[in-house]
Formats: sequence, C-alpha cells, structure tokens
Amino acid sequence: MSYGGVPIIVLKEGTEDTREKEAREKNINAMLAIAETIRSTLGPKGMSKMLVDTLGDTTITNDGAEILKALDIENVAAIMMVNVAKAIDTDIGDGTTSAVIFSSALLKNALELIEQSIHPKHIITGYKIATDKAIELVNEIATKISKDDDKILKDAAMTAMNSKDIAPLKDFFAGLALKAVKKIADEENTFAKVGNIKIVKAAGKSLKDSELINGVYIQKEKVNPAMPDVLKNVKIAVIRKKLDVVKTEYDAQIQIFKPEDIQGFKNQEEKILQDYLKIFKNMGINMIVNNKDISDKFGAYLARENIAAIKNLGDSDMKAVLKAIGAKQIDDLTSLTEDDLGYAETVKFEKIEDDEYTFFTGCKNPKSVSILLKGGLDKVLNSAEISLNDVLSVIAKIIDTQMVVAGGGAIYIELAKKIKDYANKIGGKEQIAVTAYALALEEIPKTLINNAGLDEIERLTELRAAHKTDADKWIGIDTITNTIGNNFEKGIVEPAALVTHLLKSGSELANLVLRVDRIIKASNASKTGFQP
Repeated sequence: MSYGGVPIIVLKEGTEDTREKEAREKNINAMLAIAETIRSTLGPKGMSKMLVDTLGDTTITNDGAEILKALDIENVAAIMMVNVAKAIDTDIGDGTTSAVIFSSALLKNALELIEQSIHPKHIITGYKIATDKAIELVNEIATKISKDDDKILKDAAMTAMNSKDIAPLKDFFAGLALKAVKKIADEENTFAKVGNIKIVKAAGKSLKDSELINGVYIQKEKVNPAMPDVLKNVKIAVIRKKLDVVKTEYDAQIQIFKPEDIQGFKNQEEKILQDYLKIFKNMGINMIVNNKDISDKFGAYLARENIAAIKNLGDSDMKAVLKAIGAKQIDDLTSLTEDDLGYAETVKFEKIEDDEYTFFTGCKNPKSVSILLKGGLDKVLNSAEISLNDVLSVIAKIIDTQMVVAGGGAIYIELAKKIKDYANKIGGKEQIAVTAYALALEEIPKTLINNAGLDEIERLTELRAAHKTDADKWIGIDTITNTIGNNFEKGIVEPAALVTHLLKSGSELANLVLRVDRIIKASNASKTGFQP
C-alpha cells in the first residue's frame, strides 16, 4: 500500500495477503475439492469412503454428512460449505451431498464467468434473481399430499434409503420408520419431535430382527439387585426427589444424656424413609423413576416391597420416560396423586451387550418410542443408525410440509429448463448468470448418471428432451433400473423442503464467497488441516 508514492506497511511481517482473482480462485478451488471428495457417494450406485481416525479406527460410509464431519479442513470458505451442508442435514435430515454439489457448481460456473470479464456483482445479482424464481417454481410444481398418505411417505423413506447401506432392507425399514414417526407425530411440528424416537443398538442378530417398541429403552440398571426383573401392569411415579435422609450431625451444642436419645435421632431418620415408602405403597406404585439419588438403604426397602426403581436419570431420558408413559414429574411426594402417575404394561430390566437397560413397553398413547436396532457387527449397526435417523427426519419433514417432488434429478432438470426460459426475459449481464445458475442445477442429475456408470451426454440429453411440457415435470433417471421415466409414479420422491433449502443456502454461500476479494491471513495462522 502507498500514499503519495511513499510505501506504507500496515500488515505485520509474515502476514499472507491474497487479493482479487487469486483470492477467489483459492476459495473456490478449495470448495470444488470438497465437492469432489463426496461427489461419487451420490445416488443408489454411489461409492463409499473409508474414514480412518487418529486412533486408526476405520469407518466405511457413503453418508455425505459423516464424511464431511471427518475432514480436517483449513480453508475458511470450504468450512462454510461444510457448515451449509450440515445445516441442511440438521434442518431436513438428508441432501447433504446434493447441497455441496450444487454449491460447488454455482461457484465453478461463476469462476468461468469472471474469467470472461463478467464482474462478480452481476453474477451475485443474477444468482439472487434465479434463486427467487427457482424457489417460486418449486412451490408451484411440487405435489401437495395428505400427512396421512402412507404410500407417499413410505416411498419417500425408501428413496432416502436408496443410497444407504441398508437399501437391501429399505421396504422393511421404511415401514418401521413410518410407524415410529406416526407414534410421535405432532399437529404442528413433527420434525422437532424426531428426537423422541430412541434408537437402541443390539449387536449379535440380523438387521431384519429390528423392531419398533411401543415405549422406551433407558440405559439404567435397577437400584437394588433384589428388585424384580420384570413388572406387569406397572404404575410408575416419576419424581425429582432425593430418597435419602441427611445424616444427623452431632456437635458440641447437642447434649446427649442417655443412649436412648441417640436412638431417637436414628428413629427419626428411619421414620422419614418409612413415610416415603408408605406413600408409594398406599398408591400401589411398583416402579419409581428418579433423576435424583436413591440411597442403598431405601433401595433395599423398595426391593422388600417388590418396588423397582432407577435413579440419576438425565434430562433427555426423563423427558423420554414422561412422554412414553404419560406421567407428570413431581418434586413433592406429599402432593403425588393418581393423575400424576404413568403406566406401562411391562417394565423389564435387561442387559444388551455390556450395558444395562430399563425397558418400558405397552404404554398408553406414547409420545416417545424406541427402535431396537439389531445387527451382526458394530459397524453395521452404526451405519444403520445414521441412515435410519435420516429416514425418520425425511418422513417427519414431509408430514409437516405436505409437499413432495420427484427424485432422481427430475426436479432439477425441470427447474433448469424453466430457469433457462426465464433467463431470456432478463436483460444485461445478469442474464448470463441466470443461465449459469440453470446449468448448475443440472449438476445433480449429471452426477447421478455418472455414478451409475451411464453415458453422461447421452442420458442428460435424453432427460432434457423428455421435459417437453409441464406434464413431463417428474421425468428423471432411475439409476437402479438405469431407465428414464416418471419417477413420481415409480415412487421416487423426496421433500420439496429439501430442494428449496438447497437452492437458498447454495446461492447464499456462492454469493458470500464471490464478495470476497481479499484474504488476509495472520503470520501465526495454522498450517495444518485439509488444504485443497
């Protein structure tokens, strides 16, 4: 930097200063490298990646979100792309890989326009115009369904599983996931309630032995080994009360004249515990769930009365139990009433692998349920759990929004066609950017075609030609059968919310990166990590 021909140094020695074209290229190339890392995982015939952590443990997965979590990335722009992908995974439950592919395509096309002397300002404006129009089009052409349309919901679940390791059992798991979501469905926001579906993994059996439990598993053992292993027709008190007594302290101000006085103090402690026990016995309670402590002494009292108990539960487990059994949490035992109690047909204490669980089942109108996920190996179970969480989220999102589109690239080909037509109505250099946006939309079906080992030019040309009228909007590629047709009729569907979220976040990220014309990096900044 100079002023009046005199050089002025404003940055500390060793600071890295990258400007204009080089800065944009550096950021965009880093993001393109991220996209190339996970591009091959997209679709039913996508490939998997082997992830090796610092301890040498390996994980084989084709889940884009899991791969991105494992990458050690330094470039800030690339980190932003990963965060956008994670946001889609959090807000929708699926679509991480598609989001990265679309974002990178927007940036790659933008870089080509910049090399043609198109100013980033025109590209940013064009992308904003195209995004607004694309979201408007999705809302127009998406199909409205009923939240009770189980066929569409199950189709969407199976579509989400097509690229997962559990795809061979997609019909089984789609049915299981749909039943689970229906159990916890909420009138306003079912997606927010997906956390009420607990997935418990049990190694040693087949995935086909997995089952939906009309209740919950809590990783807790009973307070006393003498307590019953199985309870039937269970009345349950959920409390937040330490079931113990404060030890009597003897100090210089207490004068003990007779041994009977010491016994009196002990009798008073005993009476407190007996009063607690009497409350539970009089109400016919045979199970206690407590997020506070229960003393060994009181645990023995409960065991003698065939009352079971678990203690020191965390907040999430307490919420799960309350929602499953329909109880109210009570702090003051003297105010406990019948209306506060929960119910379960059975409470069972059992060991799964090396962990002790309390199993509540046969609950009345539960708002919290469990999926007991069984499988032969830990790695199989872990992969199945990740996939199942995605599927549960997709079903819940569709129940909330009641809007779906055809998968297999159909929606993106249709949008690309309409955005290209729309570009012809726009003047100036923004028109070029809108057309570049349309080409970026085609990157997702193009990737599906490539990952299936099909001829990209031939199939993409065929797809474009097939979208002649609005009636052809759901024509896409089915990479399982390698055919082009109406994917909606084939049951290949996905949430419309996934597409709108992808369009909006992808465009916002691209525009944010295009606004950066200088990278100033401190001299002591880390040099480690993934540097594409």
